[in-house]
Amino acid sequence: MVPAYNEARRLETSLPLIADVAADAGAEVIVVDDGSDDGTAEVAATHLAGLPGAKIIRLALNSGKGAAVRAGVTHARGGSIVFMDADLATDLGDLPALLDALETADVAIGSRVMEGATVDGATSTRARMGRTFNRMARLVTGLDLRDTQCGFKAFRAPVAQLLFHLGVVDGFAFDVEILALARRMGYRVAEVPVHWHAVEGSRVDVMRDPARMLRDVLLTQARWRRTRILAVLSALQGERAVDVLRANLRATDNVVPWSDGALALLPCSEVRVAASVVDRLRCREPDLRVTATAVSASTLLDPDGDEIRQALTA
Repeated sequence: MVPAYNEARRLETSLPLIADVAADAGAEVIVVDDGSDDGTAEVAATHLAGLPGAKIIRLALNSGKGAAVRAGVTHARGGSIVFMDADLATDLGDLPALLDALETADVAIGSRVMEGATVDGATSTRARMGRTFNRMARLVTGLDLRDTQCGFKAFRAPVAQLLFHLGVVDGFAFDVEILALARRMGYRVAEVPVHWHAVEGSRVDVMRDPARMLRDVLLTQARWRRTRILAVLSALQGERAVDVLRANLRATDNVVPWSDGALALLPCSEVRVAASVVDRLRCREPDLRVTATAVSASTLLDPDGDEIRQALTA
């Protein structure tokens, strides 16, 4: 998935490369046009024509990179979700290692600072700004990750759906929020060394962006608990309930054993959608006792939510 704001020129170069990799792997490509006015969506349509599963999502307004990635996650249908920057500053050759890390982790992030990584062409100002921001982010969130801002990250799809549903930050600091949420949920996060090169025309504003990003990180600490409602299905029918729910829900939905049945979390869905799923399940499986409810983010994030978190991360 590629979030893009006024990236028509860069996509002319990067999308053919991404499309070739996706075609070989049988993967879908999603470009999210974040309210561009330079023909970004049209360029994407040209280069993705004929590629099975390709999607172009257009946001009416420029809403921020976090909002664009969230929109892409909502529409993704694969078992794993990767997002990368439109400029391909990170080498596509690092993609297999990133995906391999998901064999033992829930989230895999590219790192430009760990052993084995290479960085070419970064200015001293940008490098210093990145180090400073990472230190601030670690201080605020308690994260022990060394590079939160590399635009090259992969998730198991159900994990991505849940984290981006809970997230509230739309700006460039969304990475920090998502990674902090992953840690609080108990998800395993792996760092993978990547080969990164600076690309001309960076959108980073060395004077304003650090303050904005820190502001967003600070705001997330107060907003997680109050702003997100999650649709949940619960089903009672012993071990069979897990199989029934998985067969009738999206591959990206979290379905786990729970009590004498199963629990399904439906992120990026409204409760009314969950209710319609219940009606469908009752018709197909009359012996299945299934209900739809809504829970708040605090149910997952508070200490009392340990049991649910353990089920999700087992």
